[in-house]
Amino acid sequence: MLELAPHRPSFLRPLDAGLLVVGAAILGVVILASSAFAADAGEALTRNTVRLSLGWYFAALLIMMRLDRGDWPATAAAGRLARWCWTWGLVCFAVHVGMAFHCYHHWSPADAFERTRQISGLGEGIYFSYLFAVVWAADAATWWLAPAKYAARSRWFDRALHAYMLFMVANGMIVYETGPIRWAGVVMFIILPAAWLLTRFSPRWREQ
Repeated sequence: MLELAPHRPSFLRPLDAGLLVVGAAILGVVILASSAFAADAGEALTRNTVRLSLGWYFAALLIMMRLDRGDWPATAAAGRLARWCWTWGLVCFAVHVGMAFHCYHHWSPADAFERTRQISGLGEGIYFSYLFAVVWAADAATWWLAPAKYAARSRWFDRALHAYMLFMVANGMIVYETGPIRWAGVVMFIILPAAWLLTRFSPRWREQ
């Protein structure tokens, strides 16, 4: 009688276990370095965790562009890699939000509203940031808990979701930032459409 191999959850597979360890190690190093070597640990933790989040976000988008329809259920390596990058981006963003509320707002939503008003002129903009976090968390949770449904959903839904998230990232990196972060945002928003065009019109590049 043929014996079937026991099913292993995706997070126990070698690739997933490796990405789990690597992501946790990178986040740990960033937190320890920011706490130990920065003159202002709170500012360093807040800024460096969001930078790390954006790095994972950028990597996830580049990989997503090259996924085939069959990769989205995350049964193959490419889909799982994209999902982990997406997930670690969310985790680092959640840590960033926690650091910001602890170090700058003292866990006061009213203070966050006022600080947003001072920076952007529109305090209600903080609610768009809350929505950004909720949308990202819901999307990542769906990808883990219902990958088949995630892969089968409308492409228009994906386009709307990513358009909103890119709009928020552009505001956070370019419109309301200065210095190296702004330039990093400019470079990122040059690379992303170029990569998308290559993926769309150069099948050979996509297959490499």
